[in-house]
Amino acid sequence: MDSTWIAWTSAVVAAASAGGALASLVVTVREGRALRRNTEFLAHRDQWWKRWSWVAERAVSDDESAQAAASIMATALQGRRWTTDDDRYMYDAVRDRFPDTVTQEENRDLETE
Repeated sequence: MDSTWIAWTSAVVAAASAGGALASLVVTVREGRALRRNTEFLAHRDQWWKRWSWVAERAVSDDESAQAAASIMATALQGRRWTTDDDRYMYDAVRDRFPDTVTQEENRDLETE
């Protein structure tokens, strides 16, 4: 009886350990995926900020060639497949605030290419 009790106890402990290991694996995989999504989001936001900061700096410049560069870049950013609602918002804000910088004519030219 004593060895049977030890065998059952060992089996229960082994099963509990295996269950704990499986639960740990599931949690690790879920946390890894969440971390990857968060990292991708932060990288996207950082790149978004750099792009639109570049456009804004040139849009407010007194240099006409810098304003032309801002126009081209804003229009190009607005028309990419990865464009988000935030990109569209910034494009509209730049266009509304600096109508001479971003024109609808330029936007139509890029859409036809």
